[in-house]
Amino acid sequence: MRTDFPLHLDDGVFYCGCNSPKSYGGNSYFVQHADGNWLIDAPKFLPPLVRQFEAMGGLARIFLTHRDDVADAARYARHFAAQRIIHRAELAAQPNAEIVLAGAGPVPFGPDLLVIPTPGHTQGHCVLLYKQRFLFSGDHLWWERDTQQLGASQDYCWYSWSHQTASMTALAHFDFTCVLPGHGQRISLPREQMSRELRTLVQRMQQ
Repeated sequence: MRTDFPLHLDDGVFYCGCNSPKSYGGNSYFVQHADGNWLIDAPKFLPPLVRQFEAMGGLARIFLTHRDDVADAARYARHFAAQRIIHRAELAAQPNAEIVLAGAGPVPFGPDLLVIPTPGHTQGHCVLLYKQRFLFSGDHLWWERDTQQLGASQDYCWYSWSHQTASMTALAHFDFTCVLPGHGQRISLPREQMSRELRTLVQRMQQ
């Protein structure tokens, strides 16, 4: 594997690389946090990457956006004694998860981390908002390379497109400037532009 993973993106947020076929090649991310580091979705469990995580302070929590992108989360949880966070509707993918979310409302984890349920792609899909800046969006939202706009896919919506549209509408009430998806291109935009892009996407989804 490349020795520069995890790759620093900005402000203590890293791209893990080492994407796993168990997660359909989905991206995962690492957040270096004073109260304990977070892994968002899971990469392959590879010794060089594990050693890098150890050198950076280990893992306290593993946030899993949904069932598709858990990969080797259980191995990481065992190795680091980390708590896995997943919504109850996705629990079949990690039945022994330590923190199980329920309901439709946002769940704060300290002052700068907020889990937001976004059902649609799957029933229990959730995103994670960090510092009102970074949105770890799983398979809910991404940047379209070809059209250069925010996107979502009805073709790859496994639960309910109407629910995903409603989730996207609700997400438009939150502020963020960076979208870090499980699939698709990540993007950073000025806050007002990101808000406009998201409202425009909602309009397209409603048509």
